[in-house]
Amino acid sequence: MNTQNSVSELRRYFLSSKLNVLVTLLAVLLLPWWFAWANDGGIDDQLKSDYAGKTLTLRHFYSGEHLRFHSDGTLQGDAPVGPWTLDGQVAVEEIRVRDGLLVLKGRRVYLIFDSQLKPQDELTTIGNYSGKLREDMEKTLRGRKAEIEIELSGEKLDEKDVSSAIHAVFLTDSESMMDIVPSYWRAYCAKQEGKPQSAPEPKGPIYRVNPRGGISAPHATYYPDPKYSPEAEEFKRQGTVVLRLVVDSSGATRDVQIQRPLGLGLDEKAVTAVSAWKFDPAQKGGQPVSVVVTVEVSFHLY
Repeated sequence: MNTQNSVSELRRYFLSSKLNVLVTLLAVLLLPWWFAWANDGGIDDQLKSDYAGKTLTLRHFYSGEHLRFHSDGTLQGDAPVGPWTLDGQVAVEEIRVRDGLLVLKGRRVYLIFDSQLKPQDELTTIGNYSGKLREDMEKTLRGRKAEIEIELSGEKLDEKDVSSAIHAVFLTDSESMMDIVPSYWRAYCAKQEGKPQSAPEPKGPIYRVNPRGGISAPHATYYPDPKYSPEAEEFKRQGTVVLRLVVDSSGATRDVQIQRPLGLGLDEKAVTAVSAWKFDPAQKGGQPVSVVVTVEVSFHLY
């Protein structure tokens, strides 16, 4: 009887020991996963606090509903580059870390400009419309979605790693738009940011039109109308883009700068059109000379 009890006790001991070993082994295997889950949850909370509801500016104005980047900010695959006012900004709606990726979902921000030439989200202006037009505009603007994935380097992530990956793809608050926009936007951005704008290196002397001083104005001989951007046409955006440029001694245009923008991609259309214009050049003492001029490019739907 005592022998049987001893055998039973030994069996229970070994079974208990095996169970303990199994539990310990499972804990060891699952511990890294648990810590990763807990860590991601903490990072997600911080990301939501820092970025949800915020508008971020891409360093490169890639268009498309889905973009994927390496952790250093380089794009995976190909995507066309669009205008800053259509493809430059994303209003963040969701942001989280999952499976080694930072996933950001949001809305493409379509920019127009107010009377002070400040950029503003087209969505904020729908109060100026009513009825079905307002409903259609809001539906369209909210439907311009973007999903951006950024690969995260390293197995053990912290907030610094995630922040570094975000800043590789998006501009920080302390950085200047002048560093990322095309050259024809730099004078505008410099003025908005209160920063000096260095002029392009002049190619020969450049004059200002002054009939009394003997410097005649150039006369356009070839000036095709600009094309509408599909987005501006869809939203019936009309107005005038003001550009400052040089008409050189051969009658070609160069050094184009946007002075008064419209948004929705129309500014780029104006620059493209004017860059192809041809002029009889300005004259000084009977000789062709380069002059700086201001031109207006109008967009009207008929």
